[in-house]
Amino acid sequence: MEPGCVASARRVPESRDEGGALNQDKAPRRVAMVGGGFTGASTAVQLVRASAVPLAITVVEPRERIGPGLAYSATDPDHRLNGPTWSHSIVPDDVGHFTRWCEANSIFVRDPEALAADGNAFVRRADYGDYLSDTLRAHEQWPATGSTIAHLRDRAVAAFASRDAMTIRTADGRTLESDMLVVATGNPLPRLQAPLARSLADHPSVIEDPLQPGRLAQVDPRARVLVVGSGLTALDIASTLVRAGHRGDVVVVSRRGLRPRPQPPAAAPAGIEATDAAAQAPLERIMGAVPGFLLHDVPPTLRGWVRALRSRIREVEARGESWHKGFDELRDVVWRAWPLLPAAEQRRFLRTMRTWYDVHRFRAPPQNDALVRDAEARGRVAFRSARVRAVEPVAGSRALRVRFAGRSAAGERTETFDALVNCTGLDAVAGLRANPFLASLVDDGCLRVDDAGIGFAVDANCCAIGADARARPALRVLGPPTAGTFGDPLGVMFIAAQIWRMLPDALAFLAQARPGPSR
Repeated sequence: MEPGCVASARRVPESRDEGGALNQDKAPRRVAMVGGGFTGASTAVQLVRASAVPLAITVVEPRERIGPGLAYSATDPDHRLNGPTWSHSIVPDDVGHFTRWCEANSIFVRDPEALAADGNAFVRRADYGDYLSDTLRAHEQWPATGSTIAHLRDRAVAAFASRDAMTIRTADGRTLESDMLVVATGNPLPRLQAPLARSLADHPSVIEDPLQPGRLAQVDPRARVLVVGSGLTALDIASTLVRAGHRGDVVVVSRRGLRPRPQPPAAAPAGIEATDAAAQAPLERIMGAVPGFLLHDVPPTLRGWVRALRSRIREVEARGESWHKGFDELRDVVWRAWPLLPAAEQRRFLRTMRTWYDVHRFRAPPQNDALVRDAEARGRVAFRSARVRAVEPVAGSRALRVRFAGRSAAGERTETFDALVNCTGLDAVAGLRANPFLASLVDDGCLRVDDAGIGFAVDANCCAIGADARARPALRVLGPPTAGTFGDPLGVMFIAAQIWRMLPDALAFLAQARPGPSR
């Protein structure tokens, strides 16, 4: 066996005699998971529900709870899911799982604003975090197989492969061995990106991480606020400020001035949750084939695909349907389509088309969209197309001088703001490099950056592909860090479906693993 990785196949352990000794097949297979946000929570739940052999799953997560993670720890009531409840089940083959939880916990009664006019429900992120935590607790002891889920409240700082196990080391000095290690680290924390200097992170008027609880409450209600970036996070920030009665101007800027598109029009009569068959079968849609409009006489280039998609949308609109239908035919199966593009075309997409794709892909919750558009009409919020060239502190004050680029040096302009909120998105590569746990796996040769440069290379079953180009079935990478391989492993139902796809292979590997010593 080669050093630095675990073999892809192992002998099934022999059973002991029936005289009372435990059959080794009944001993739990050890699964270690680093990251306790949605990806980790859904992986743990799906594993115990599907496994025929007992699993001992340990989730290494420094936060108090498993499930909410970075995305769903927000306590602001204006921070809502950008999709209806039927698209947010932790269990992809049970589309009503989250909706039933909401009904059982009176979410729609306590939060009547969650119900949109079309009958879909867009609940608060904090409520979704509670759902994830509750679901984890319900699966901590799984009687059918004796599987367990345990929370190790610690931070993984290193990992490496040995002959018989994957080993994790934690910040508290603990060592954890497992038959399979799952990387479920999600997105890295928001960081200031160029041209915003890293030194600005310590400035009292700069909010590097807009999701940090209570940070926005420190902004003076009279402050002139610059929000850099115009995606869903920017919409959340603007909503929070407007709802809090912020009196100063809020200016939202991005290079292209694009903003999240609205949700599709109602597909069903009003009532809690749409009943449209297509809407209620997200897993079936995601598991579908690449649409024919991308394959028939269409070259595998970004230009060819954009032309084909636009043509398809025109066809859909000519029938009186929304553009969402044509776009979603591609979105739902991006994981199949993306690998068909050559690496050079993938990188071109990331440079030139990613923003356009994102504003159509990540749509605004109708409540937030309406609130911000009303504030725009009253002149309290403004969206601009502008490129920030530099930000400098104003001497003797907390103000910031912001220089915006023009078509020439003479066209540059400078404005002063009292606060700046960073909503520029995620610097995935920088985040990966800053994580010592991930860096150690790279150094050990178990992980390598994908060809697109935005995550880690994996195979179709999410097995990590190491520096030697070989897949490692004992090391799985799931969710956002696989963006370079699958294009769009983002959003709850897409991550849950990704986990669902890799389950048979992962469980087959675990069934063959020789159970390690009990902990």
